[in-house]
Amino acid sequence: MRYFGRKTAAYYERMHNALLPTTIEDFRPVIKNAKGVWVTDVDGNNFLDFTSQVGIVVDHVSEDVVSAVQEQTTRALGIISNDFQFASVHSKGSLLGEEVSPVKLAEELIKLTPVPYPKKVLFEVSGATAINAAIKICRASQPKKEFFAAFERAFHGRHGPSLDISSSRQIHKLLHREGMLAVRIPFPGENVSFVDYKKSFLNALRSDLEGDVKNNLNALFVEIVQGEGGINIPNLKALNWLHRQVKSIGALFVVDEVQTGLGRTGKMFASEYLDDQPDMIVLSKALGAGVPIGAVVTRTDILPNGTIPQSAHSGTMPACPLAVAAALANLHFMQDEDLVHRSAEMGKYLRSGLMRLADSYPFIVDVDSLGGLMIRVEFDSKQMADTVVIGCLGQDPGLLLIEAGDKTIRFMPPLTVSKEEIDLALSIVDNVFKTLV
Repeated sequence: MRYFGRKTAAYYERMHNALLPTTIEDFRPVIKNAKGVWVTDVDGNNFLDFTSQVGIVVDHVSEDVVSAVQEQTTRALGIISNDFQFASVHSKGSLLGEEVSPVKLAEELIKLTPVPYPKKVLFEVSGATAINAAIKICRASQPKKEFFAAFERAFHGRHGPSLDISSSRQIHKLLHREGMLAVRIPFPGENVSFVDYKKSFLNALRSDLEGDVKNNLNALFVEIVQGEGGINIPNLKALNWLHRQVKSIGALFVVDEVQTGLGRTGKMFASEYLDDQPDMIVLSKALGAGVPIGAVVTRTDILPNGTIPQSAHSGTMPACPLAVAAALANLHFMQDEDLVHRSAEMGKYLRSGLMRLADSYPFIVDVDSLGGLMIRVEFDSKQMADTVVIGCLGQDPGLLLIEAGDKTIRFMPPLTVSKEEIDLALSIVDNVFKTLV
């Protein structure tokens, strides 16, 4: 195929000899550089990136983030912020005159997030480690309640407790030994019968051999839009009812915004679609604009004395200097460019274009979104979805897409995508569809 050039082939040969397998697929391009919505591979082929690298990218290589990171490299790099805090005022770049510190970033997140006051932040290095930290906070809040709930087909991470509460794919647990009491709750899909959903939720809370689930439920972890599970969209009426039920039995309601946070669903946080604010929000991916960082924003009035025990949680790399600078610059960039509003508008435009294509091709089962630039396109088979992904790579220019669930492709371009770039992506997809009729 066009994208699989000599340098790409040589790289993958080296990779198979040097790296243990993860989720790497050797049919994808090896990216050399990126800018805006575009990436170029090592053979010089160009691609529109409609994956945002699964939500990490607000804009590939944002100049605001680059200048902030460059300035920070001249000040401090190897600081263990859980032992030695750091703070410096940048003298140039996009954060000119502003303090760069974990406290400053926490203050910004406290202002932005729809979590009730009083609230504080705990930093981590990734989505999964942030979920693990959130579970610790839940245990500190309600130490006698040992059951944790999550949706069927949930994805919250690939190790430790985060994997205990995940269930999107069995392969993820092949080398894992579960250590938590995890309860599966049906996802309140938008086509679900509200009456039937009430029954299924109450049935899920029935006591079992492990104990009294309802009275010992510590927390429910929620993806408002399920990512790996298939870009599943909720029935908001049922989801809000579920939120009320969880609160009524004394359990915590924790929203995993690792993939949906920071403008992806047309609001700064998908939690803004709820009637009431969650107890905690977990962030990662887009927060650092490509530099690894995770965060838990939590109510503190749920905790004894408003805090967790000293040294009960820590680590070497959370909120490292480069990640903090990148995150602060990224938050400013998003607000300066009004990217949440742009996500909502471009999301409507992309969704309408995809729906027009769906009307013309019978193998497209569904096009849907909660809002913004996180759109599902469901096909009639996994084979068809696979064929489309690979076919789009072979166009000139190519289009990067990535699947979710069994037979769904997620369309998640960077939030800076233009109508012209959306039109080009739609024409690439259309060209591939025409070969499949």
